[in-house]
Formats: sequence, C-alpha cells, structure tokens
Amino acid sequence: MFDKLDYKLCVILVLALLQSCNSGGGGYKDSASYSVGPNASFYAKNDIKSSQERGNVKELSILIVPFDPNLPNDTEDYAKKNIWPELRRAEANRFAVQMRDAITDTNVFEIAQVSPTKNATAHFYLDGKIVESNGAYLSLSISLVSIDQRKLITNKRYKHEVKDYDLNNPRNEENYDLYEPLFQVIAEDVVEAVSKLSKQKADSLRTIEELRFAETFSPEYFSKYLDNSSSITKIKFAPSDDDKMLQRIRALRIRDKMFIDSIQSDYDKFAMRMAPDYLNWQRGAYLETKAAEDARRKSLGKKLLGLAAITGGIALAATADPYSTRGSLSALGGTVVAGAGVASIASSFEDSADAKMYESSLGELGSSLNIELAPRVIEMENKNIEFKGDASEQYIIWRKYLLDL
Repeated sequence: MFDKLDYKLCVILVLALLQSCNSGGGGYKDSASYSVGPNASFYAKNDIKSSQERGNVKELSILIVPFDPNLPNDTEDYAKKNIWPELRRAEANRFAVQMRDAITDTNVFEIAQVSPTKNATAHFYLDGKIVESNGAYLSLSISLVSIDQRKLITNKRYKHEVKDYDLNNPRNEENYDLYEPLFQVIAEDVVEAVSKLSKQKADSLRTIEELRFAETFSPEYFSKYLDNSSSITKIKFAPSDDDKMLQRIRALRIRDKMFIDSIQSDYDKFAMRMAPDYLNWQRGAYLETKAAEDARRKSLGKKLLGLAAITGGIALAATADPYSTRGSLSALGGTVVAGAGVASIASSFEDSADAKMYESSLGELGSSLNIELAPRVIEMENKNIEFKGDASEQYIIWRKYLLDL
C-alpha cells in the first residue's frame, strides 16, 4: 500500500514539475477557518459551578466499559495494519482501567468503576474505541452517555503522540505509561461535561438510575414511572420512599454494587500482570515505529529527488543541439543527471526494505506479547453460586441470580 502511495506522489510531483517548466511557475492559496478553539465568551456563558453544585455531581457514578479493540473483520488485515489481536484485546481492558483511574483522580465522581457491560447501572457510561496504538501514537474515539440517554460526548477523537523525551524523562516513574497523558485529557473533558449539570438534573439522574434498575426486575410495575416517548428518558412521577417494591429493589441494588466492586480487583490484577510486558512492548514499539517512519521518509525523498533528476535530465538532453559541441555536452550532462536520478530511486528501495524490516520487527514484538496476554478464566465463588467465564458472562449470570432472588 505504501509503494502505491509513493508512486502516486511521484507522479504528481513530475506533473507539477513539467507544468512549472511550461508555465514558468505557480503558486497555491492557503486559507483556514476556525470552527473550534478558545472562545472568550465561553466562560461568560458557562459560569463555573459553585462547590455546593459540584457536591451534587460528586455523588454520581460513572462506569467505564472495556474499549472496542477495533479488530478488522478480515484476519488477513491484521498484519497489514500492524494489529495483534490479543494485544488489542488486552489494551481494551487496560485502557478502561487507566480511564477509571484518571477519572477517579479528578475527585469529581462518587464512584468510577470498570464494568464488563453497559447493562450495569450507573449515572454515566463511558466507552471508547482504539483507532490506533503503535507505541508512538495513540488515537481513541470516546463517547459519554448519561442514564437518561443524553449524549454528552459522541465519538470524539483523541490523539496523542509520544515524545522521545518521554522515554527518558527523569521525572517519570519507572513503570510510567507513555499513553498516560491522553487519559488525563479525556478525564478533564468528562469532568467538564458532567460539571455543567444543574442540581435539578443531577437529582433527576439519581431517580432515573434507580427506576431503570428496578424496571429490569419488574417492568410491569416500574415502567409507569418513566417517560420514554422521546430519545431522552424523563420521569413522569416517582414512587414514595416507603413503597415496598422499591425497598426490595434497593436491597438488590446494594448487592449489585457489591458485585461490581468485587470485579474491580480482577481488572486491577490483570492490568498489573500485563504491565511489565506491555510497557516493554510500548517502548520497543515506539522505537520501531519511529525507525520505520524515518526509513519511509528517506525512501520517499530519494524517489522524489530521483524522479525530478530523471525529468530534468531528459528535458536537458531533449533540448540540446546534437550538431554543436555545447549541445553534445548538454545531452551528455542530461544523461548523467538522469542516471543519477535512477541511482537515487534504486537507493530509495533499500530504505523501503529497511522500513519493512522495522515493521516486521514491530510485528514480532506484538506477537511475542500475545502469548503473555492471552485471556484467562476468572474464577469467582459464592456460597450460593459459582461464576465462571469472563467478566461479561459472570455479570449476566449474576443478574439472573438477582432476578431469582
């Protein structure tokens, strides 16, 4: 795919060069328009919430589900896109844990947890998709939705480029994750989006969260309290606190929270277990990615220079007078220039081979980590029921167990 791109760029350059020779030059128009960015009126329109109002937000919870690993449907595309499936699946869980920790550090939410599914109950849900992850670049797509179906952040793209200094920054701890800054940026955006909620909206979310949980167990009783006639869920009216059905549901809700609490340690253990190998891969992948980029740049530069030399040499030879001494020398010079261009292109292929070598090395780094990060069965036992399978399967069994209760 890279060779095809190089060829197209080279053709464009040659056409531009020939056009410049015929027309005597050219130019381009560069313009920019800004639809986003700093806005002086932003803070005037969005007053900072008082500490009392933030306290209302702080009583709310957020669940982060494992990220979408974004694996191609065609397994043959894995190698082409430098994707190692088990590594991506492991990153999907690791990134969710990192996101939870970054949000927890903001000290805005009462609870921030990783959940195996969006079917668990909370006030907010954050999920993401891995667009790119190769040690040097991380790109994520993030969405944030509230329990009333309101979309606060929708598929927002976040990008982070690791700097060479980050690898040897003496201020970073030994187990520093090169991707960490991006999760801090996302956490700040989440806090900004949620902190804009009024006290009334925060209170509404608490009620809706409780009724939505109750509805899954007894829809014939609790559905009457919710208005789902539009895309945003609203409250028609609320049951009284001494409602026996509601009291029974609240007891189940406490147990459900305890289950989500219990699996946090499993996500933590997984993240800690993979950390040494993953951080080593991250640094190795950074070096290999940068080396491949450098080799590709050298290859492309030599190809473009070579084509320019060939084009200029041919033009020089074609315009020379073959019957004059000066013309003969011009023709010879044009041939030499063209020959130098061919040599430059030949050299570029060596750099292309270097780029492929680095990409192959990158693939080996990823595949070696696959073995260490293969999914493992999590065993959880209870006096009444035994949970087996991954976290998502366990949660399904757990909810069925609550329904039986």
